Amino acid sequence: MLLLLKNTPLLKIQDNGNCEILDFDRLPFPLRNEKVTFVDFMEWASNRTLSIGRSYAKEILNAMRLPQSNRYAVCKACRGLSLEDSYWIKQNEDDKTWEEVNLFQNPLSLFVTEISLSGRTTHYQLEDSTRRNIHTPELTTLGASAKGWIRKDGSLYLHKVGKYEIPADEILSALGIPHIHYEISQKEEIDSYLSEERKQWIEGVGEVIVNSGLFTSESRSMVTFEEFKMFCEIYGLNAYQEAARIDRPSYLKMQIADYILNNNDRHEQNWGFFMDNTSGKITGYCPLFDHDHAFVNYDNVMSQTTEEPVLLYEAAAEAQREIKLDLSGLTDMKRPQLLTEEQWTKVLERAGKLERV
Repeated sequence: MLLLLKNTPLLKIQDNGNCEILDFDRLPFPLRNEKVTFVDFMEWASNRTLSIGRSYAKEILNAMRLPQSNRYAVCKACRGLSLEDSYWIKQNEDDKTWEEVNLFQNPLSLFVTEISLSGRTTHYQLEDSTRRNIHTPELTTLGASAKGWIRKDGSLYLHKVGKYEIPADEILSALGIPHIHYEISQKEEIDSYLSEERKQWIEGVGEVIVNSGLFTSESRSMVTFEEFKMFCEIYGLNAYQEAARIDRPSYLKMQIADYILNNNDRHEQNWGFFMDNTSGKITGYCPLFDHDHAFVNYDNVMSQTTEEPVLLYEAAAEAQREIKLDLSGLTDMKRPQLLTEEQWTKVLERAGKLERV
């Protein structure tokens, strides 16, 4: 079995579990260990796959006749292919090339996308050969919300339930903080994958479907902070200090953004860095994304991106003292349509509190 980056073999896993490093500098960050083991590889592969806690995860796995409790088996079944990077796993009997299997260019298996977005399970009788050639990023798309990838005009877009992405986008734009742009999905797009019953339910709970464009490519991968932290632990480095050293202004702006948005869901898998696939080196921070759990209606939210356990406000205040980010853009903008008056007032209050530090 081989672990590859596109068509370049990086790691050879023998039948007895021994691992032979073929290209150390471009291995996934958690595997950049001269003494990498099969257990390390299994852990990395397992962490690539969707959690059973994700919306419709069981429906996705059941439709493909994949186990719910063996994430490593799921990873092998989909070759470990993801849209976050260009790594994949090739079994000894597999004669496919990157050009034939990658998710960036090849057609996606849309019935899986339909299930991942709506939970609608269509009964497919898949032959083993067909199942082995299913192209879907849904098995390696992380996060808990219902979501699915759709290709439109040659580009890939992630559609998800998450109305708060829209006001978060507007606020971060006003602050000049790099982030991923979101739009409300068009009716014709939604009609292609959601039943009328599901659409009515989403509308009834006050939610909307939004989408954002893919920000990785065949030449640029994402390294999550979780992966980066595992790498740092191998070499006795402080991951938080190293993350700040890569681009301190971006790290500090994230603290300010999360406080302004009152975001309680900045976990280790939804922030991180870009990696150049040619060199294997980190080139900078990814734009901020995944704010559908922002604007929570309670105070004193704890930061998840600092070494010490501090409140979002404390982390943001320290950041603001250092970089003095211009927050005046918020006072010049109108209340985002998808926020209530109370939520918008809280946003302005948090910004005002930072301006006074």
